[in-house]
Amino acid sequence: MQGNLDVIRSVIGPDVEKAKVEFRLLDEQIHRISQIITKLLQFARPEEYAGYVERHAPGSVVADCLPLVQHLLNKTEIDVVREDRASRLVLMNRTELQQVVINLIVNAIHAMPDGGMLALRSFDAERDGNPGIVIEVADTGVGMPADMVEKVFDPFFTTKRREGTGLGLSISQTLIKRQRGQITVESEVGRGSIFRVWLPEAD
Repeated sequence: MQGNLDVIRSVIGPDVEKAKVEFRLLDEQIHRISQIITKLLQFARPEEYAGYVERHAPGSVVADCLPLVQHLLNKTEIDVVREDRASRLVLMNRTELQQVVINLIVNAIHAMPDGGMLALRSFDAERDGNPGIVIEVADTGVGMPADMVEKVFDPFFTTKRREGTGLGLSISQTLIKRQRGQITVESEVGRGSIFRVWLPEAD
């Protein structure tokens, strides 16, 4: 579709300006379709999307995520609080871990349309006697009722009526589980949400 659209654009030449809005909308929707298909494939066959696994300090991964969401933060009155206390390293593909953290940050920003505080923390934590780390993304946004919290990791569940595929948290959970980790959430209507990613310490 995109290829044929580009051919039409080149054939029309200067006259393409007469329908530039329509061409832009077509470009945007084709890009959106491509993203949805990619997410569907990533959800259905995550093993095919597994990347190179390496050791990382969680704080540095979170730091690298912030510039990628700065354009969203610039549009809001959200204060960002950082607290990196994790001393352990985790073993995971860096791009995939960034994808998870960015997804959680973007969700938190969307939950605070009137501004608030975004807290990003990392610290050492045990789970079932196993050493690991937690990356915590907390917001002071609208929060979620209990029935929504139960469904938030279900595929295709979304609170965003006009945007999103509902695959973000589901894919994030799949990526973290593949590394023997876990994502949990606590939320209260009117007070905000806290998402916690636990990952085992790198051997």
